[in-house]
Amino acid sequence: MRYPKTFELPTTDQLTGLVTAAYFRHLLREKLLPEAQASGAPLCLFLLDTDNFLGINTNHGREFGDQVLIEIARAMQNATPANAAVSRYGGDEFCAALPETRLDDAFTLAEELRRQIAAIKFKKHPNVRLTVSLGLAAFPAHAKNDVELMREADQALYLAKTTGRNKISIPLADSRMITKTSYYTAPQLERLAALAKKVKRNEATLLREALDDLLKKYDDQLNKPPKH
Repeated sequence: MRYPKTFELPTTDQLTGLVTAAYFRHLLREKLLPEAQASGAPLCLFLLDTDNFLGINTNHGREFGDQVLIEIARAMQNATPANAAVSRYGGDEFCAALPETRLDDAFTLAEELRRQIAAIKFKKHPNVRLTVSLGLAAFPAHAKNDVELMREADQALYLAKTTGRNKISIPLADSRMITKTSYYTAPQLERLAALAKKVKRNEATLLREALDDLLKKYDDQLNKPPKH
């Protein structure tokens, strides 16, 4: 997605090259959400916060902290589709809006991004391992406008940060999806990602297929009349 250099304020963050927070809010309110409303297509948004970034700055210096932010920004650009709006939202917090993207597909994308960031290595600081927490929300499932959507994503991010970090959370009111990073082991997630790549399917559809098989396995239990 291409942007003008200015609208009323600069549109691009000087350090990372991502969209500024002010311009991101403008895009979401004036372009992305109206387009989603007109077409009936879903739109997802996630907030990403760098875990323990203050410690990174304190222990390794601000210059290295800037390098961390640049690497996270690069990972976000690589992981998101061309029509996404990706922003450095403030300090060590980032944001992305994903047009025409369902919640389960956005979750899979966010999980792949989380893994890519965890795999980043720094030659001069080989012991540093990055983790990030993400809060994900969807329009129109969780919100009717831009303010509500940002609030829901922020509350989901708070949930991720306060329940262990290094995970993705969705709004508490949405019980349709299990948070994979909370309930599946790292080896399971790695094998799922490898399988998805090998068979050229996304992880969400593979998980749905597995759930269908599980329900078929216990179909006789589901169809038994309740005991009185």
